[in-house]
This record gives sequence, structure tokens and C-alpha cells, in this order.
Amino acid sequence: MEKNVLIDRIISNDRLEPYLNRHKADIDKAILHYKSNILISESFYPLLSILEVGLRNSIDYQLTKRFNDSKWYENMEFIRIASRFQIDRISDAKTNILSEKKEITPGRIISELTFGFWTSLFDVRFEMTLWKSLRLAFPNCPKQIRQRKTMSSKFNSIRKLRNRIFHHEAISWNLLALDRYKIELIEGIEWLDKDLLGWVVELNHISETIDKYRETIE
Repeated sequence: MEKNVLIDRIISNDRLEPYLNRHKADIDKAILHYKSNILISESFYPLLSILEVGLRNSIDYQLTKRFNDSKWYENMEFIRIASRFQIDRISDAKTNILSEKKEITPGRIISELTFGFWTSLFDVRFEMTLWKSLRLAFPNCPKQIRQRKTMSSKFNSIRKLRNRIFHHEAISWNLLALDRYKIELIEGIEWLDKDLLGWVVELNHISETIDKYRETIE
């Protein structure tokens, strides 16, 4: 396939433009950087996956205890506490499950709810209603920093990175920032469960991938 066809029809000029600007209109370097961005994005998937699954299951466990109800998302006390955003995300999850002709179960609801739903539970509006229970989802977080605003900041920052990766956006402009994200992810996983760190060692290849493509990017 000719290079101009690849850009116009498959990648698009708009998507490649930032890479061209970075490399002073050198199309070959821009495409190499684009490919490198895909591979670096891929390297974040294992840690993002472990963190997201661990976070939602840990929160689910604590909210099940808090409301004494495995269907806490339908519990009237939770519904009174929740904002329109949470109610709508729960409704969306049910609609998606039904559209696949599956039975609505707590496990399927928990899996279907978005990462944005889970991070929204750390909003300031829940300081006095949910945080006392949600803080127990982070048994390994030092008590002096185990605060709602800490969790809100950390996990919303990670959510933004996750969304850029999952929407195929560029993340490789600042490699130092990516290294900080890696540290944030590992720390978040450790706060949830130290045993998960064993998985991280085996699956984490972020630094090696960045180093491999550093010259191409810079």
C-alpha cells in the first residue's frame, strides 16, 4: 500500500499530524513514532487490567458489606446516595447485558460498569457516606495518605491514561510522565493487595518497551 494511501484512508492526516509536527514533517519518522506509540500503549495493558479488575472487585466487596446486599447497586440506600451519573451507568450496564441476551447478575453488572463509574465513587460528595467503607479497599495504603482525595486524584489520573490508550490516542510525548504513570499503577495495585505485585513483576514490561523505542520517539 502506498504511503499516502495509508495516511489518508487508514490512519488519517488528523491522527498523524501531531507526529509529523514532532518530527518536522518527516513522514518516515512520524510513522515509526506512531507504531512505537502503539507498542508502548500495549505495554501498559497488563498493569491497567490488573488495577481495574482489582479496584472494581475490591470496591464491590466493601459495598456489599456496607449495604449487606450483593445487589448494592439496587439498594435504596445506595440509590439515595448516588448521583445521576452513577444511576445512569448502572442502567447502561443492565441495558448492555440484556442486549446480549444474558441474565443480569451481580458479577455481570460489576464487570460491565465503567472505570469512570468506579473512580466517581471517590468524589467529594461521598466523603461522609461511602468513604468510610471504601477506604478499606486499600489495606496496604499508609494511613496518613489513605484519604478520599488521594484516591480520587490517583485513580482519575490513571483513568485518563487508560482512556487515551483504549481510544488509540498518543501517550508518548513525555516519557518521564509515562514512567510516573507506571509507578502510580504499581503503587495502586500494591495498595489493593500486595500479593498482586507478583503478577506485576511477570507482566510489567513498560520500561523495556519505552527504552526500546526511545530513540525513535525522541
